[in-house]
Amino acid sequence: MINNKSLIPDVKFLRKEFMLAMLILWFSSSVVALYMGWDSVFPAIGSIALSIGLSIFLTHRYTSQEERRLWDNQEEVQQRMIWRYMQMVRSGRQGADPMSLDQLGDRIEDSFESMLSSKRAEAELETYRYEMVYSVLGTLQWGLGGMLVDWIH
Repeated sequence: MINNKSLIPDVKFLRKEFMLAMLILWFSSSVVALYMGWDSVFPAIGSIALSIGLSIFLTHRYTSQEERRLWDNQEEVQQRMIWRYMQMVRSGRQGADPMSLDQLGDRIEDSFESMLSSKRAEAELETYRYEMVYSVLGTLQWGLGGMLVDWIH
């Protein structure tokens, strides 16, 4: 189901250690509450899994937004530099521009590579599977956990 065989997504601004601690806390407290037959505690522990899914969702949205903002900014800069480059090529001279044609060409190429890397970083932020799994598990445990504990005990 999850391609990279990890239980924790790689999202900027979200510490993997914190997420791992939350997963361990959720899993171990769920097992203890289920084993002890705590029919009011077990469902409440489902909120931990739900909060894990929510934190991944919110962090992912923030990170994606930052990557898109970087892309949009770079796209504007790229267009201005290409316009300057074309003006220099058409007129056959540098004019008042402080950069030479070669320097401007190099800068456009670097900017383009930066744009592509930000788009790649945005595309790698596919955390919806994690959001879905933890949110569904937490919601089911929260909503139906009491019945499960009663059924087992």
